[in-house]
Amino acid sequence: ALMIKKKLKKKVALTKKKAPAKKVHKKVLPSKSVPNKKSESVLAIHKAPLHHRLKKIKEHLNNLRQEHVSPKIFTHMHGIFIWSGIFVAAMLVLAALFAYSDNVPQNVQTDSINIFSGNEDEDIVTLVATGDVLLARYVEQRMRATGDYTLPFAKVADFLKSADVTFGNLETPILDGVTTPKDSTTFRADPKTVKGLQFAGYDVMSVANNHTMNYQIPGLTNTLKELKKAGILTSGGGKNQDFARAPAVVEVKGKTIAFLSYVDTKIPPRNYGIANYNTAGLAGMDIEAMKNDVKNASAAYDIVVVSMHSGTEYKKEPTQLQKDFAHAAIDSGASAVIGAHPHVVQPVEYYGNGVIFYSLGNFVFDQFFSADVKTGLAVRISFEEGEKPVVELFPVKIDTTQPRILEGAEREETLKKLGL
Repeated sequence: ALMIKKKLKKKVALTKKKAPAKKVHKKVLPSKSVPNKKSESVLAIHKAPLHHRLKKIKEHLNNLRQEHVSPKIFTHMHGIFIWSGIFVAAMLVLAALFAYSDNVPQNVQTDSINIFSGNEDEDIVTLVATGDVLLARYVEQRMRATGDYTLPFAKVADFLKSADVTFGNLETPILDGVTTPKDSTTFRADPKTVKGLQFAGYDVMSVANNHTMNYQIPGLTNTLKELKKAGILTSGGGKNQDFARAPAVVEVKGKTIAFLSYVDTKIPPRNYGIANYNTAGLAGMDIEAMKNDVKNASAAYDIVVVSMHSGTEYKKEPTQLQKDFAHAAIDSGASAVIGAHPHVVQPVEYYGNGVIFYSLGNFVFDQFFSADVKTGLAVRISFEEGEKPVVELFPVKIDTTQPRILEGAEREETLKKLGL
């Protein structure tokens, strides 16, 4: 037995010496018990002559691709590469947008509207501005009784729409509820009343006044939502300080008009409702902050209009704060300052390169106790590049909540009484 065994070993050894290297294509998976053991195919490539090794390696890799990896995996990998490319492209676009936004002045919002005007003179942009618009109390009562929510503007809509842009002060928060009692100063208007503002052609409404926050943040939020839904821009209020101080921007005839609105923090409800860095509210009349806002807007837009809600109710002369604030706005680059709150008309002043309307009085309101509160002022301002604003004054008479534009001798007489 030992002799036979020795002869067999000797025969095998001689055979191995004479036999050529074999081509090994068989796949051998590593043993689980020996995780580092090499496959026979790899060993065969390692032992092959040098001029065969590159060919063997190529064949071995092809085998691995065909036998180890299914076509589905390659399909998935292809999809991953495509979506990765899309993702990278999107990131590059976003990076470009962020780089652009760094060059835009702070607090400038992108919400804007583009108006195609029928005005033939393409070099002149016209703005019609009105005083306080109340859609609560007796005004709402009449609208609800008649079912006509355009009723307050029936006599003035054509005039308001005649300008390229129309601006007013909305003295009422908009949300569902019962009609405000006649003696209450906590105003609230039905969302349906927005139809009247649309019918009248208002493009921008200031919400920076002492009544927008009558129903606190929910009232402000719903007011902004309803106006936005109606396609009407707002200025002077927002979800935080930056939004409240940002301008509403209208583009017409290739020109941009930015509207900034502020409320005097000393009039009721005083500091209540002023926005801060993380709380919704209104823009307060801080002169230094306003000057910065106006300078930023002037750098970005063609025309800047500032609205201020300030002064003493029923007084025909402006306070020192009104004067200081308005002068600072014009000095900083504003072309016009439009005042509200006193409920009576106050003086008009040309100052520097702009014009100041300290108070336009009431426009749509339910105050009837004197001729002064039933008389308002609508103005048409024409802006031409390189020129001072040109102003036209249109006195308004409020007849049972409906304003009408005075004409002829009645107009001249009223302007004389107003000292205008």
